[in-house]
Amino acid sequence: MKKAIIALVVTCSLIAGVIGVAVVAEFRAKAELESQVTAYLDDCGVEPTSIEVHGRPYLIYAAQDRADLTYVDTTPATGTNKDQLLVHRLVDGEADRLTRFITFDYPSEATPIKNSDGSFSDSATIGGTTVTFSAESDAAAVRMFADGREAGEVSLSQSASVRNVSATDDGVVVELEYASSSCR
Repeated sequence: MKKAIIALVVTCSLIAGVIGVAVVAEFRAKAELESQVTAYLDDCGVEPTSIEVHGRPYLIYAAQDRADLTYVDTTPATGTNKDQLLVHRLVDGEADRLTRFITFDYPSEATPIKNSDGSFSDSATIGGTTVTFSAESDAAAVRMFADGREAGEVSLSQSASVRNVSATDDGVVVELEYASSSCR
């Protein structure tokens, strides 16, 4: 009976040790991926307020030196309340694609109008009137418009295309895709 208990204790200890090593390795792999993203952002001149690397298990992605998808929050510019950069498939310091979501403040109190499927549209009700939002960009800035009148602007470090505009609960979200994924 003692031998069985000793064998059980040894087996449980080994299993606990393996699990502990795996948890520590996963934590270190995530830190390595965050380090790669931070180095890339430093090259871009981007100062993140937070970095969230997606893709588990981190060990596999770290072994491939690849961060599949990373959400990077940055300090919002005046007139905005959120600025988020998505880094897609960062491998060897190069990203496949960069997408940016800038949430502009509404010009005044607003209620977003949803599409029939429940998704956010490009319109909101402000003071009882339906207002449609749009955006345009060039190499220098992205501008958000409310019924054709400029309602906000944010400077850009490089050329980007407007992909979508949505009036949400948090403000007007403008989705941009950068023309180049390289910041160098």
